[in-house]
Amino acid sequence: MPESPLEVIREVRQTFRDWLDQVKKSPDPASQLAGELKRISELLHRVDLALKDAPAALVATGEWKTELLDYAETLRELRARLGNFEITLRIRASQMANKKAQLDAVHSWADLAKHIG
Repeated sequence: MPESPLEVIREVRQTFRDWLDQVKKSPDPASQLAGELKRISELLHRVDLALKDAPAALVATGEWKTELLDYAETLRELRARLGNFEITLRIRASQMANKKAQLDAVHSWADLAKHIG
């Protein structure tokens, strides 16, 4: 039996909450499993479909509105955490570019030294 739109949103919200709790214990983006961000994207798409499929009678309920408020709060936390990941990864990329530039300079000097001596 297919899940109702409300169940989908509830399940995805809980999955995101669990992920956020796990990330608090290990906030390094490198600690994430391969494909984890793709999974988050797929879950967001799943909720998008559930929102589109929600019947008007469900959308009018207090339970739906409360769940959407909770989901929106979770999304704000998710956005903040992913933003922190982006900053961390940009810093690391910059550091790696600097190290690569240093390594390239060393290689150039080494090649020059080979030709001189």
